[in-house]
This record gives sequence, C-alpha cells and structure tokens, in this order.
Amino acid sequence: MEDQVIVRGESQGRSMPDTAVVRATVNGEGTSRDEAYGKAATDAKAVDVVLDNYREGLERVGHAALVVHPKSKWKKGEAVRTGWVASRTTLVEIADVQRLGDLIAELATAGADLTGPSWQLDPKNPVHSMARRAAAEDARRRADDYAEALGLVVREIVWVAEPGLRGATDSGPRYVAVAAAAAPMRAPAGEDVMDISPYEMTVAAAIEVGFRLERPGS
Repeated sequence: MEDQVIVRGESQGRSMPDTAVVRATVNGEGTSRDEAYGKAATDAKAVDVVLDNYREGLERVGHAALVVHPKSKWKKGEAVRTGWVASRTTLVEIADVQRLGDLIAELATAGADLTGPSWQLDPKNPVHSMARRAAAEDARRRADDYAEALGLVVREIVWVAEPGLRGATDSGPRYVAVAAAAAPMRAPAGEDVMDISPYEMTVAAAIEVGFRLERPGS
C-alpha cells in the first residue's frame, strides 16, 4: 500500500521590535499661498535639522512634497476660501529605539505634529527562521501521529509548500509575519505625553507537506 497524508504545520514566535516608525507633519496657514508655504517650510527646515542630528540612529527617512492648498468653509451653499494651508509629512524609521523619546521630544519642539510610533520587525530577525523551522517540525509530528494511529509509517516527503502556493485553487493562508499593529498613537491636544513603550510582536508561520505513507515492512 502506498498513499499520502497532507498536513499543515503551524508555529508562532515572539520578539521585541527592531525599529519604530513615526510620522512627523508640519503645517502652515496664511492668507496667501506664499505665507502658508513659508510657515510650513520654516518648521520643515527645523525638523530636518533634528533628523540630521539623529541620522546615525535612523534606518530610513522619507519626505513627502510640501504642498499648499486652499482653506475654505461652507457658506450659503457654496465653498468660500478663507486662506491657505501648507503641509509636509515625513516618515521616520528609527533603528536606535533607545533614543526614540529624545527624538520625539525634539521633533515636537521643532513644530511637528507626531503620529506613532508603530513597531516593526526586521526581516532578518532570527524569530522568522525560528517560526518557520518550528512549523516544519510541527508538520512532521502531525504526519507521524496520523501514521501511527493508522498503523502506517512515514517514508518520505513528496512535496512541500507554504499555504496558498501549491495549486491555483488553494485558498489557504500564506506564510505571514504578523505584527499585531496597534492604531497609531498621538498625544492628545494639550498634553505632551505619548506612549512610546514597545510591545512584543508575534510572527506566525505555516507550511503544508505531503508525506508518503506505507505499511510497516512493505
């Protein structure tokens, strides 16, 4: 007798995050386009000075363009322009999380409105490999359990795939690194306190394996 058993191995690993991501936005308002642009540009320059001082602890900095758009209000059934608003958002990925508090404080002093932090795991973090290996081991244990209960033995691996990657009709979940992302946190108006405490993140891995089974001695 020759047959297959198909099993799914699953595992989870946990690790503290490697990097933090903060969004820093500067805004400027004025009665003219140039006035609004000038105010936002002044704060943007101050933010850039702070980021330059922390550059050795930053993984990545991405700036959006400084944009200006009209500010209006609804009056008597139509939009009436009341001024101009300029803004620029900078995405900052911090590798040296020990300096996160100091960086946030200086960015706020420079005039930035801050959102975050959100936390991330580096793709090279060993927890990813640990989770994958544990999922493979779980798949083998499952196959052995089924084979033993049926009076069979596991002989060899026929195929291996991450869920969703074998066959176009397979709708199972793929391997996924799950970081239970909390909603971005922002200091409430009038308060200077922002929660910057990192939280443990979870990585989930899954694998599907087809094993060949035989009767003992065959």
